[in-house]
Amino acid sequence: MVKINKVLDDAIEKQTKEESVKIWLGKLQHLAYDVDYLLDEFQTEAFQMMLLQDADAMSKVKEVNARLQDIAWQINVLGLKESSGGKSTIVGQRFLTTTSRILAAGRGGSRDRRPIIFSPLIKEEDLAFLEKEDYFASLEKIRSCWNGEVYKAELPGSSGRVITIKKIIQPLKSGAELIKKDSEPLHHKMIQIRSEIITAGQVRHRNIVPLLARMVRRDCDLLVYEFRRNGSLQDILYDVSQGRRELDWLARHRIAQGIASGLEYLHMSHRPRIIHRDIQPANVLIDDDMEARISEFGLAKRIPDGHTRTTTWSLAGTVGYIAPECHQTVALSDTCDIYSFGVLLAVLVIGKFPSDDFFQHTKEMSLVQWMRNVMTSENPNRAINSKLLGNGYEEQMLLVLKIACFCTLDDPNKRPNSKDVRCMLSQIQH
Repeated sequence: MVKINKVLDDAIEKQTKEESVKIWLGKLQHLAYDVDYLLDEFQTEAFQMMLLQDADAMSKVKEVNARLQDIAWQINVLGLKESSGGKSTIVGQRFLTTTSRILAAGRGGSRDRRPIIFSPLIKEEDLAFLEKEDYFASLEKIRSCWNGEVYKAELPGSSGRVITIKKIIQPLKSGAELIKKDSEPLHHKMIQIRSEIITAGQVRHRNIVPLLARMVRRDCDLLVYEFRRNGSLQDILYDVSQGRRELDWLARHRIAQGIASGLEYLHMSHRPRIIHRDIQPANVLIDDDMEARISEFGLAKRIPDGHTRTTTWSLAGTVGYIAPECHQTVALSDTCDIYSFGVLLAVLVIGKFPSDDFFQHTKEMSLVQWMRNVMTSENPNRAINSKLLGNGYEEQMLLVLKIACFCTLDDPNKRPNSKDVRCMLSQIQH
């Protein structure tokens, strides 16, 4: 907290005494993003409050919020503005709106609270049906996931508009356990709920699934998303392998480009930069027009501005897609996502998942090593799925496999960044 306040005080002083005012104002224009450092303490307390009511935690939240209010006031004194979509907004007001929205989720004496809306695509009244005691009895369960269940629901009076509701069953913990300072961290499930909300709730990009809303119930968290009729890329590829549907090369290439575009936004455009940590087919949803959208941000990590990596004390991801260095170091960079994406590219061309029994019966025992060996053999076409051969796109698919090999290099420093990958894929013309 003190560090951010000191920066602001120094900036105000320099604004009145130095000619380099534009440089300082430029830096302060990014304060709405940089303030994520300061928000960490606030969000931790606030999200603990959203999970279980506790007077001590609420007192801490209010104390932190008061300090945030003061910072927002200092920003407004500078009269700073930022542009977004052709509109100009006061940075301090934008910052304060975000913090007050999070604080609002911790208010009230009951466990059930009003929905927290993250997107203009949905309104609070649209979710009124979820307040009924038997609200899930009539909903269609799509699948189970590690932290709960996923349902499909049609919004009442919406002429057929469908949403996806992720119901996260919360672990039973006492309020005292949750707010211990300098003690054990939040339960991993709560941390992942928090990560999903502060990441998917803020990110806006055509290739990323946005979080529309959140509702806190007595026994669970409800996260609301747009429904994707095609399901995940993993669902589609599995159906293809079983002969239930087709996925031609043009669609696969479009999907690869979409994922690369989403990663480029997360890694290079968004502030703070974001590492997804679990890029794999099950976490890529597909629109009706075969546009890919990255989902599932529960494991995501943010990289502070001015840094190239962050720290994690736990291994995360899906077996077969995890970069080898993740097993050896606590330092984490966006090259981990690039490795995972390289494996995903290979899956699109080879038509087999890393867990496929096929690779267990090869001398390499892994998809990545098998791909490398085949690509350097006299007949690299062996790596292409037989269902994709004969349509004249073999050279394009081999180029994508070369990109996959590039992305999965053992040395993370030699892997391309997400912008390079997106550019390479876009240069493959049909």
